[in-house]
Amino acid sequence: MADRYEGGPVLVAEDDGELLGAFREALRADDLLVIGCRTIRTAADAAEFHRPSVAVVDLAMEGGRGWELLHGAASRAGIRWLALDRRGDPLVRRAAFAAGADDVASAPLDASEVAARVRSLQRRDRGVADTAVLRHRDLVLDLSSHEVRVAGRPISLTAQQFAILRALCEARGAALHRSQLLARIAAVDDEPPSDRAIDLHVSRLRRRLGEPAHRYIEAVYGIGYRLAPNETAAPLPSDTASAVLEAMDEAVIVVDGALRIRSANRAATRLLEREDLVGKGCDEVMGCRTPEGVPLAGPSCIGRAVLSGGGRVASGKLRVRSSGWWMEVDLAHTPIRVNGGEDLVAIEIRHGRV
Repeated sequence: MADRYEGGPVLVAEDDGELLGAFREALRADDLLVIGCRTIRTAADAAEFHRPSVAVVDLAMEGGRGWELLHGAASRAGIRWLALDRRGDPLVRRAAFAAGADDVASAPLDASEVAARVRSLQRRDRGVADTAVLRHRDLVLDLSSHEVRVAGRPISLTAQQFAILRALCEARGAALHRSQLLARIAAVDDEPPSDRAIDLHVSRLRRRLGEPAHRYIEAVYGIGYRLAPNETAAPLPSDTASAVLEAMDEAVIVVDGALRIRSANRAATRLLEREDLVGKGCDEVMGCRTPEGVPLAGPSCIGRAVLSGGGRVASGKLRVRSSGWWMEVDLAHTPIRVNGGEDLVAIEIRHGRV
């Protein structure tokens, strides 16, 4: 007899009738209330009305519009999101985590595995307040299970490192003095900790997180540490930003919330063989496709996922256009924030002809 979970209903957004039926049957076998939706509109309405504990969304439904549900995940507090990837593409997984997914199930999709992942997501929240899960960008700190994940990847931390990271997350960006962090780790250190011990623990914690350029933890001179602001970097004056772009060897374009190109360096104009990049739609210029030739546009656009969730997608193998031929490229999507609070995405293009 399956355990009964009290985490609330489970929403399943799936336009494939056979898959929906299989998921419903597997979930109901665990005595879970299932709300099945075959359109994006009804799924969005159901998410607002029923406030399910877990929402399962097939990213490929309605021609890729499943991404639209995931892009709104951050605004629906208390719902955990399980994304389904029919293609089994690692890039899709990274983009889904960046857009707000708590977990991703990849092809071949198995109803029993999906049900098990739903049970796992519900188990984390059972009897635990919402504050037991702390988030910063694509970093998730689960206090109940003592688990840390970065972009869905589990990270192993010492008790001291976990205590420091928890304190910083709970401070929500406020700077913590070293003495405050010392007090948090005193109970788990074998010896009385010191300021030097705090610095060593933070240094090792950064390495465990795989932190590039202090993405998660920022030193505050003369005080201690804090969570790095959500902006990837402090806003730069436009002339300084342009100079930085032009100095880069790699091709870089910057796109706005409408996925229109705001700026591009000379390396990008040479690579894409176009002088009129600024003002053009990103898809119009590059027409991104997977290595298998599947278009990544509209809701499935990686840039849109990054804009929605704020997480960085550091690498993605794709094909893009350049004046009549296709290039195999490795794209890095990085969210940035400029003066006035506008969110943009910087896309670095590393290439090779195919």
